[in-house]
Amino acid sequence: MYEGEGKKGEIYELKAELNSDKRDRKKEAVKKVIASMTVGKDVSQLFPDVVNCMQTDNLELKKLVYLYLMNYAKTQPEMAILAVNTFAKDCNDPNPLIRALAVRTMGCIRVDKITEHLCEPLRKCLKDEDPYVRKTAAVCVAKLYDINQQLVDDQGFLDMLRDLLSDSNPMVVANAVAALSEISEQSPQIKIFDLNGPTVNKLLTALNECTEWGQVFILDAIANYAPRDDKEAQSICERITPRLAHANSAVVLSAVKVLMKFLELIDQNSEFAQNLFRKLAPPLVTLLSTEPEIQYVALRNINLIVQKRSDILKNEMKVFFVKYNDPIYVKLEKLDIMIRLTNATNIAQVLAELKEYATEVDVDFVRKAVRAIGRCAIKVEQAAERCVSTLIDLIQTKVNYVVQEAIIVIKDIFRKYPNKYESIIATLCENLDSLDEPEARASMIWIVGEYAERIDNADELLEGFLDGFKDENNQVQLQLLTAIVKLFLKKPTETPQELVTRVLTVVTQETDNPDLRDRGYIYWRLLSTDPKAAKEVILAEKPLISEETDLLEPTLLGELICHIGTLASVYHKPPNTFVEGRFMTKKNLPLRSGFSNNDGESMGNGAVPSNYQESVVISSNVGSLIDDFDILGPMPNAPTTTTDMLYGQSQQRAPSAIPNLLDDELSSILGTDINMGGVQTTPTTTMTNTSAPASRPTTTATSGGNLLDDLFGDLNLSSGAPGISFSSANTFALPKEIWLSAQKGKGMEISGTFARRNNQIVMEMDFINKALQPISDFALQINRNSFGLIPTQPLHVTSPLFPNQTVSATLALNTTGSIAKSDPLTNLQIAVKNNIDVFYFNAIVPIHVFFVSDGEMDKMTFLQTWQDIPESNEVKHQLQNSNNLSIDDLQNKLRLNNVHTITRTTIEQNEMLYQTIKLTNGIFVLIELKTSPGNRTIAFSLKTRVPEIANLIVQSYELILSNLFFRSGLMQLERKFPAAQGAIRCVRYNIDGNYCLTSGSDRTIKLWKPDSNLTIKTYTGHSQEVLDVHSSYDNSRICSGGGDKRVLYIDVMSGKIVKKYQAHAGRVQAVRFNEEGTLIFSASIDGTVKIWDVKSREYDPIQVLDDAKDSVTSISLSGHEILTTSLDQRVRTYDIRFGKLTEDFIGHNLTYINISHDQQCFLVGTLSSQLMLFDKINGKLLQTFVDYTNNTYMIENALSNDDQFIYSGSEDGRLICWNLLTAKQVCAVEHEANNRKSVNTLSHHPKEDKLLTAQEGNIYIWSKTDKVEEKEEIKKPIVTEKKFVAPKFVSAGFE
Repeated sequence: MYEGEGKKGEIYELKAELNSDKRDRKKEAVKKVIASMTVGKDVSQLFPDVVNCMQTDNLELKKLVYLYLMNYAKTQPEMAILAVNTFAKDCNDPNPLIRALAVRTMGCIRVDKITEHLCEPLRKCLKDEDPYVRKTAAVCVAKLYDINQQLVDDQGFLDMLRDLLSDSNPMVVANAVAALSEISEQSPQIKIFDLNGPTVNKLLTALNECTEWGQVFILDAIANYAPRDDKEAQSICERITPRLAHANSAVVLSAVKVLMKFLELIDQNSEFAQNLFRKLAPPLVTLLSTEPEIQYVALRNINLIVQKRSDILKNEMKVFFVKYNDPIYVKLEKLDIMIRLTNATNIAQVLAELKEYATEVDVDFVRKAVRAIGRCAIKVEQAAERCVSTLIDLIQTKVNYVVQEAIIVIKDIFRKYPNKYESIIATLCENLDSLDEPEARASMIWIVGEYAERIDNADELLEGFLDGFKDENNQVQLQLLTAIVKLFLKKPTETPQELVTRVLTVVTQETDNPDLRDRGYIYWRLLSTDPKAAKEVILAEKPLISEETDLLEPTLLGELICHIGTLASVYHKPPNTFVEGRFMTKKNLPLRSGFSNNDGESMGNGAVPSNYQESVVISSNVGSLIDDFDILGPMPNAPTTTTDMLYGQSQQRAPSAIPNLLDDELSSILGTDINMGGVQTTPTTTMTNTSAPASRPTTTATSGGNLLDDLFGDLNLSSGAPGISFSSANTFALPKEIWLSAQKGKGMEISGTFARRNNQIVMEMDFINKALQPISDFALQINRNSFGLIPTQPLHVTSPLFPNQTVSATLALNTTGSIAKSDPLTNLQIAVKNNIDVFYFNAIVPIHVFFVSDGEMDKMTFLQTWQDIPESNEVKHQLQNSNNLSIDDLQNKLRLNNVHTITRTTIEQNEMLYQTIKLTNGIFVLIELKTSPGNRTIAFSLKTRVPEIANLIVQSYELILSNLFFRSGLMQLERKFPAAQGAIRCVRYNIDGNYCLTSGSDRTIKLWKPDSNLTIKTYTGHSQEVLDVHSSYDNSRICSGGGDKRVLYIDVMSGKIVKKYQAHAGRVQAVRFNEEGTLIFSASIDGTVKIWDVKSREYDPIQVLDDAKDSVTSISLSGHEILTTSLDQRVRTYDIRFGKLTEDFIGHNLTYINISHDQQCFLVGTLSSQLMLFDKINGKLLQTFVDYTNNTYMIENALSNDDQFIYSGSEDGRLICWNLLTAKQVCAVEHEANNRKSVNTLSHHPKEDKLLTAQEGNIYIWSKTDKVEEKEEIKKPIVTEKKFVAPKFVSAGFE
C-alpha cells in the first residue's frame, strides 16, 4: 500500500492530482487516498473529487473509487447520492465485471437513499445473461435484506432468488443457496428457504462443479433438509460421500455433518450404514496431518463424532497417539479422544502410551495422562487391575504432582470396584504427608474414612488432618468431617469419642461455611438419637460411578453435531451461548421414528403427541398449563360438583392436593404433606422439610442429657418418613412394560405397571438413566381421564439419578380428579418432567385395578338388580379355563381381585357362581359363571347399566384366570423386547447361550446379546422371509434358509455371504450345521434334505436325501445320525456310519423333532395337537403330551438340559411345559393378555434354565423358578391309524 507523506498541504495536492487530466496521475492519487484511509487518516474532504473519478473505463481505478465510497458513504450520505447515476450506468456496462462491481458496491453502501435506487439495477442483474453478474446479484439480495426486509419482500427479490436455485451455472446456485440461508437465519419465523426433493436434487448436481466455498454453502443447506424416508437419505448420502475426499477441510467437515445427520434416519445395522462408517474414517484421519491449528479444529469435531458414534474410528487409535512436537492443546485433545476409543482390544496399547506420557515434562499433560489411566480402569473392567498396577508404579516415582493425580483417580477406581483393590491402601498412606492439593487431600481422606476398618491407625491419620482443620479447603473440611464420623460408626470402641466431639464442635461452632455447619448438625443429631439410622445414612451403599462422566448431554451433543465445522463444534457450546444480538434457531438431530409418528409420543422439544385430544395439550412453555389439562382440581376454598357424563351420575370431587408439577419452581413438589386414601400416616413422624408449610406437625426428640443432645435441644427432627405400606393381600399385577423408551425420553426410560395394593391404586415404575448425565427434578402429571385418576402426592424419585442407574418408585393414586372420557376408556395421558425436558406418553390401566373391596350385595338385591337391567345390556362370552382351575380355585382367585361371590349353586351338574364387581366410580357389574365337569370352557354372562365397560370386564376375567401360573408357576418372564423384524420366524441360542439369532419376515437375520436387548449385527441376503437359522459350533459362521429356496453361508464378523446355495425346488424350512461346522444340512418343502460341503469350491450338494414323499419339515443331528420329520407322517433316521435308513411311521403329520440329551429318545410335534416321545432304538411310544393347540402351523418344541421337562409353543399364544416322566402339565403361560397369536418358535438355553420364544414381532426370555405345580389333566386318546387330512398351511408354517 501507499503511505501518506504527512506534509503540509497534502489534501490540497491530492485534490489537484484527482482532478488531473492524466489518467495515470489520477490513479496514483486515488491509491494515495486509499492508503491514507487504510491507516486511519480522514480523507473525507476529498469525497466529491474521488466520486468524479468514477467516470472511467479503467477497472482498477473504478474498484479503488468504489472502495472509497463504501467506506465514507455512511458519513457523507448526501454526497453519496451523486454516485447513483454512475452506478446505474455501470449496471448497464457491456463489461460483466463492471456490472457485477457496481451492483456489489451498491449493496455494500448501507444508505437508504442509495438503497432505493438499487432495486431496478439489482432486478436486471438477477436476470443478467452472464453468470458472474447473477451470482454477485444473489449475494446482494442478502445484503439488501439485512438493510430493508420489507423492500426485498415488496420487490419480489426472494422469488427471484429461489428461481436461481435452478440456474444452469453451479456458482450461481451456490451463491443463491448462501443468500437464502443467510436470510433464513435472520427471519427464522418465516419459511423462506423450504427445500424439497427436486430442489435438493438440483443442489446435489451443482455440488460437483462449484468452488469449494460454494460446496460448503450447499452442504450446509442440505444438512437442514428432512428426507422423506431412509431410501432418500441413503441416496443423498451416496451423492455426498465423494466430498469426503476434497482437499479443503471445510468441505470435508460439512460433508461429515450431513452424513452424521442423515445416519440418524438409516438403520444402523444395515450394510449401507456400515459401509458409510468405513468411509467416514479416512477423511477424518487425513485432517490430522495438517497444520496444528486445523488439527485442533478437526480434533474438537472428532471428539463430538466419537461421542456419538465411536464405531467410526474404533480401528484408528494409533492416529491419536501424541507426537513429541504437538502443541499442548493438540496433545490434550488427542488424549481425550484416545480414552473415548479405548476398549478391551486396544487397552494394552493405550496403557503403554499413557505410561510414557506420564514421564513427560509438561505438568498439565502429565496430570491429564495420569487421570486418563484412571478413566481407562473405570471404562474397561478387564484392564482395571493392570491400570491400578500402572498407577502404583507412578506413585513409586515420588513425583509430587504425579502422586497426587494418581490418588485422585484411585479414589474413583475404589468407587467403581468396591472391595477389590483395597490392598494398595498401605502404599497410598505412605504418601500422605506429600499431599498439598485440596482435591488430592480430600481423596485420600475419603479413602481413609471409607476403609477405616482396614487401617489400624486411621484415627491417627485423620487426627493429623484435624490439627490444621481451619486452614484447610472447604472440600477437605467436608470430607474430613464425614471420614471421622464414618470411622466412629465402623469402629465405635476403638475411636476416641473426643475425636468425634472435637470435629463436630469445630464445624458447628467455629466455622462460617453453611454447608459444613449443616452437615455437622445433621451428623450430631443422627449420632445422638439413632445410631442405627446414622449407619444407614452415612454408611449407605454408594452408587457406582459412570465410566463416561465427561460426555456431553445427548441433547446438547445432537445439537453440536448439527453445527460440525463451525465455532460451536470447537467451543462445544451451542451458538446462542456466544453469539449475541441475534436469534439462533436450535437444531436437533432427526429421529428415525419421526417418519411416521404413529406412537403418539413426543418427537421433539415441546412437541405434543398427535393422538392427544386437541383440547388437552400441555404447552411447550412448561411454566403454564392449559385449562383443559386440569389435574389441579378446584381450589380448596371453592369445591365444585363435576357431572360425570360417562356414567350418568353426579359426583362430588374433593380438591386436589397436588401442586402444579410443571411450574418452573419445583420446590413446591417436595413440600406437600398428603395423607393417601387408605394409607395411615403418623403426624408425629413426618420429616422436617424446608419447603413444607410452617404448620406441619413435628416432634421433638427426647434429650439424652449429653453434649450431643443439648446441641440439638431446640430442633425438631424425626426419624420417620412418609411411605406406602402394603398388605400381602394384593391383586394381580401385570409385569412392567416400557412406557417411555430411552430414545423418546432423551436417555430416560420409564417402565411400569398399575396395581391395587392394600385397597390403594398405585403406579409402580422403574426409572432407568441411559443418558450420560445425571437426571433430577422429577415431576409427574396425569391428564383428565375416565376414572378421575390423579396422584395423591408428588412423585418421589431418588435424585439425582446417575447414568446406568435404575430407581424404582411407587406413586399412590386416587379417583378424586376431574373426569373426561378417554379413548380407550382406561387410557392415561401422562407427562413426566425432569431437568432435561417434559415427556409425554400413554399407559393403559387394567380395569381390575378399579375393582373396590366393598362391592358385595345380598342375594335379593342381586336378583332384583339383574332383572332391572335390560336384556340388551347382557353380554355373553366363553372363557377358556386354560389352567384347569376348580370352582374353588376360580372363586378364590377372583376374590383376591375384589370380585365378590354372592352365591354358589349346582344346576344339572353345572357349577354356578353369581358375582358382583363395584368400580371406584360406583358402577356395579353383575356376573354369572357356569362350569361343566370335564369342560375347560366357562360360560360367562354379564349385566351392567354401562355397557361400555363390558368388554373390559371380560378381558379382566381372561387376564386374571389365564395368568395364574405367571407368578407362581414354573416359568417367569424375565425380559421382553421388540425385534423390529416383522413377524419372527425363528429364534436360536448359540452354542454357549451368550448370544441368540433371530430371523424374520423382513428377510433379515439379527444377532443379539439377549441379556441386554442389544442388537450386535444384522445380516441380509435373502429375498424372501427367513424361516430357519443356525450358528456353527465355533460361532464364526451362520447358515440360513428361507422362502427364496436359498441356503446362505454367512461370516459372523463381517456379515458377508461366503456362499449361496440354490439347488432346492421349494422353500427351505430347516438348516443345521454338523458339529465341525464343515457341512450344512437343509430340509425343503420339495421333499429333500441336501448336504453341502462349505469347504469345497463346488456349489452342488454332496448328497441328496430324497426318501420323503412329502415336505420335510425339520432336521435334528445326533452324532452320526440324521433325523428328519415329514408331512408323510414318518420319522427317518439316517445312520451315516452304516449307510442305513430307519423309518418310523407315526400316523400323524409331523412338524418338528428334537433329540433328548441322552440320545435315547426323540420328541416330535404333530398337527393333531399332540407331542409324542419315542424310544429311538426300538421306536416304542413312551409318552404323549396334550392340552395344547397345533393344527395349522409348525410349532417347535424343546427339552430341558436335564431332560426332565418338555416345552412347546401353542397356536393360542401359550408357552406350555410338561413333566417328561408323568406327562402332566406343570405350566401354561400366556405371552400377552388377550393375544392369541401363535407361538411358533422357541429355543432352550444350552446351559441355564432359560427359554427363548417369539410371538409376532416380540422376543421373550423366560427363566425357570423353583416351584413346580403339576396339574391333573384329561388325556386325549391317541389315534394312530386314523387317516389324517393335512390342513392348508399359512405363511407362518407351510403352504
